[in-house]
Amino acid sequence: METLLKAPAYMLGASGASIVYKAVLEDGTAFAVRRIGESGVERLRDFESQVRLIAKLRHPNLVRVRGFYWGDDEKLVIYDYVSNGSLASSSYRKPGSSPFHLPLEVRFKIARGVARGLAFIHDKKNVHGNIKPTNILLNSEMDPIISDFGLDRLVSGSSNSNSNSYKSSNSGRNFGSQRSISTSHELSITTSPYATPSSSTTSSTSPYQAPESLKNIKSNPKWDVYSFGVILLELLTGRVLSDREVSQWNTGLMAEDKNRVLRLVDMAIRADVEAREDVMLACLKLGFSCASFAPQKNPP
Repeated sequence: METLLKAPAYMLGASGASIVYKAVLEDGTAFAVRRIGESGVERLRDFESQVRLIAKLRHPNLVRVRGFYWGDDEKLVIYDYVSNGSLASSSYRKPGSSPFHLPLEVRFKIARGVARGLAFIHDKKNVHGNIKPTNILLNSEMDPIISDFGLDRLVSGSSNSNSNSYKSSNSGRNFGSQRSISTSHELSITTSPYATPSSSTTSSTSPYQAPESLKNIKSNPKWDVYSFGVILLELLTGRVLSDREVSQWNTGLMAEDKNRVLRLVDMAIRADVEAREDVMLACLKLGFSCASFAPQKNPP
């Protein structure tokens, strides 16, 4: 741990609750280090318990927690570093109508991996609660790795509380405070750079956030199902569909005009869809079903 604390660190992204760095050891091994700062769980025992709970969940599509550090004015959580950025990275954006420069098979691969990761989380009686492109990392094989699971517990000390604001300290001992720092979108934890504003009249802060999650209710796996649906539709259409569009397609338009439905598909992959129209229609139907505003209609 002492070696890691002294390693060169490069800032990858920041949110209102934490900062993420890439730390590189002398042998070239890289880790992602999340600095939580002064907010969050106040007792070492509680913090350790939360980290260990998160670390127990191991799955190929979940980022792995490697350890933690507890200090007087900062708390660090160490993760495997995922080298290929996130689904929101600018390197996957294509000039023009499509935000992705990704083949159809890769988009399917990402959707399958996210679904498997979420299914595992739900099977273990947990909820992620913040699925969005910036929290879907991609490894060298373009396999999706879900990140930020359990972050709200570490930041606020509970699974349902809102994140406290991040407060930097004047202490020179803080991780990353006197290191070479460069900004990067490799592990950005800000809003997706290509997300378009939702037309919903709700106060949702993100188009990927289930409307019912804004209420003061217990977290529910349906929240993740909704987020997955929005991301699946974005992978297939190349854009974030408005609430109005999702509602229209969920009211029967899917069954009325197959050709009209297929025109929703991202121009960048339409040539690949011609021989797989039935598969694409099934995926679009799944996406609209997951993104339904009526939680009882969401698939399990």
